Amino acid sequence: MSNDNPLSSRSGTSNPFGKSTEEVKARIPFEIKEGFTRIAHENNMTESELLRELVMIRVLGFDRVKKIHEERLSRVAGIGHE
Repeated sequence: MSNDNPLSSRSGTSNPFGKSTEEVKARIPFEIKEGFTRIAHENNMTESELLRELVMIRVLGFDRVKKIHEERLSRVAGIGHE
């Protein structure tokens, strides 16, 4: 196997918009942070994953984010694009 094109530890498709480089910060009350952490854990997500998904849904809309996830799952499963 040739090493002419080394692969990154993450694929270029881990996020459909490319590498996540921008940061969003906010100060929130302790009770809200506690609830946010609980919601993330209940959904087997990190706080970053939950926040990223919530922001994407609000910016792009639920249907578009759902379509992005469905298309990615279809590619992984080998369904469709043959």
